[in-house]
Amino acid sequence: MQFTTKDAEHDTDPTGNCAIRYKGAWWFKDCFHTHPNGEYKNSSAAIGGAHAEDRVEQLRQTADRQRSAARRSCVAMATQMERKLRAALEAGDSEELQRLCGEVGSNIELEVGGFDTQDFPLEELRMPLAHHVACKPVSSSCLELLINRFGLDCLTHGNDRGETPVDLAAQHQDESWMELVKEKGGRGCLRIVDGWRQSVAHFAAMNRKSNSCLRWLVKELGSDCLTAPDKLGDMAKSDNSNLKWLVRELGSDCLTVPDKHGDTAVHLAAQHQGTESLEWIKNQIGTDCFRQKEKRERTAFHFAAEKSDNSNLKWLVKELGSDCLTVPDKYGNMAVHLAAQHQPVDSLQFIFDQIAAEMFSLKNNRGETPTDVVESNRCRTDQSAKRAWISSTQPQLEASRPPAGSSAPTAASAGPEGPPLLERWDAVRLIGRGAFGEVHEVRTDTGVTCAAKTLRLPVQLGDELPSVSTEIHRAIESERNLCRLRHPNVVRFLHIAQPEPATVVVFMELLDGRSLERFIDNKPLDELTIRDFSEQICRALLYLHSRQPPVIHRDINCSNIIVCADNTRIKLIDFGLSIKLEQSVSHMSASTQAPKGTLNFMAPELLGAGESDSVQYSRESDIWAFGCSVFQMASGARPFANAKSMLGMAKLIDRKGAPALPDGRSAELQDFYSRCTAMDRRRRKAAQELLEQEFLRKNL
Repeated sequence: MQFTTKDAEHDTDPTGNCAIRYKGAWWFKDCFHTHPNGEYKNSSAAIGGAHAEDRVEQLRQTADRQRSAARRSCVAMATQMERKLRAALEAGDSEELQRLCGEVGSNIELEVGGFDTQDFPLEELRMPLAHHVACKPVSSSCLELLINRFGLDCLTHGNDRGETPVDLAAQHQDESWMELVKEKGGRGCLRIVDGWRQSVAHFAAMNRKSNSCLRWLVKELGSDCLTAPDKLGDMAKSDNSNLKWLVRELGSDCLTVPDKHGDTAVHLAAQHQGTESLEWIKNQIGTDCFRQKEKRERTAFHFAAEKSDNSNLKWLVKELGSDCLTVPDKYGNMAVHLAAQHQPVDSLQFIFDQIAAEMFSLKNNRGETPTDVVESNRCRTDQSAKRAWISSTQPQLEASRPPAGSSAPTAASAGPEGPPLLERWDAVRLIGRGAFGEVHEVRTDTGVTCAAKTLRLPVQLGDELPSVSTEIHRAIESERNLCRLRHPNVVRFLHIAQPEPATVVVFMELLDGRSLERFIDNKPLDELTIRDFSEQICRALLYLHSRQPPVIHRDINCSNIIVCADNTRIKLIDFGLSIKLEQSVSHMSASTQAPKGTLNFMAPELLGAGESDSVQYSRESDIWAFGCSVFQMASGARPFANAKSMLGMAKLIDRKGAPALPDGRSAELQDFYSRCTAMDRRRRKAAQELLEQEFLRKNL
């Protein structure tokens, strides 16, 4: 009888060989037998006396030593094989991997790295060899060799997540691997589901490289495989190419079919795919689908806020407006809360640009604000950077709220919460005088010190004052939303009053600073300052233009931009309210509605609208005026300084376009300026796009 120990690749016989060398095979056979527990037992009938017992003990020790040596040799050989396999898998070396698959003794488990982090968040995964082969960019002949050597078990055996090599091949390879699976294991292998009831079709739909596996499965198994739900109720979802193909196969209705949770392909695309998919969906079924709610009352906005970047959220805001950021789900969570939890810090800045201070006061059903979410253990990305951003942004908001009794009321006593006065106010000093009236520092009967701009509107002979008053009142009511604006680069409007039929008083925070025009003082600014001020103006415009309805300034120029006392922060003031009010009066009086505003900063389309019934101020006309402000910062002089009339201005622009910046300015600034001052309003960039231009990105 011989005793053997087995390693993964060789049969060895150290104990038997040792015994034969000492006494011969006959003696060994008669003297020993193997106990069921693996111990060696001697036969007392064949061996007697102390001498024989010593000899047996020597044999036992020698056998143990040889067995241990054999085991060490086996482990060393296995470790070496593992290293070679790991290297070949991580390198995607098909030729070397095929050779090793022909030598390895079993479908051994390996710890291998080099996976795509979008598919596998862990740096390394421990799985059987066949699973690794199915994930890596290698030849299908490697898997075929393993099947031939070790049988179908290596094809249908699940890893610790229940995934089989068939599942992983469907997710990472092409249809040739599916053909191999069918040839070796039959169609039954294609119908196996994992512990989450995910079929091979689910994995094929997650293949980001190709939809060939999914198409092959539909051809083999029928289109029913596309609608089989997994444990969570999700059906086979796909990337953009698969989504397009699915719609061609099943029709656009499949985009809005809900799963167990009410989630549709639209919701999942907002979370897992890019803006190309959202644009394509919009072209298929319109934009209403992005507002559709699932069982938790979440919309596509909520799903987009859980994406690892904010590209989809930006797209949705651009298409549907910033109000989508504040739509609550069943638990009161808004896109703002979810972005604070899942997305990088630049998402907070993007949201702040849309809704400004409002974002810090929004609460879910737990009473949590986005700041609370950032501080919680649910915050998954950029927690320290988000904390730093919040701590640097909130002081800016506080700085824009001078304490009660000094320059402006607190948030609780101003704006939509109530006017800063009861009945009267007293002028303290004259701050400035313009075409329509004066600006005074005033103190109200509630003790609030602020700025008051008095507008005395021209009334035509024969106009009935009650009718004039009514028209002006309507115009004022339409501008009440100015009192709701909260942004560190926008002056705070406190109240709008109409003490007389043709007189309007606008109460604003009192600012300590000077106009940008006086700050420039006919001398060009350095490019770093231009960049800093331009970024702040852009953020203010993005906030205003993103409101619903959009807030159009109508009169952006360097006189209506205040540089605060610290010489670093700017604020937009004087929102062309006088223009809006005069338009209401001139409309009633049937007078010509020529465009109003600062001549040098008027957009071409406004100059060409002198004879139209309605002058259309727009986001684009604001952007042109901003570009003219950039020119003044870069040159020290107003654009079109020689223009004396609207007609002369129109001729200048028509002949030459926007004036060129002085020599010596950077290519980035030149490009930025040109994007603001395109003659065709449709070619001017929106505020969000300007913030992404190279000139301003240097400041981020």
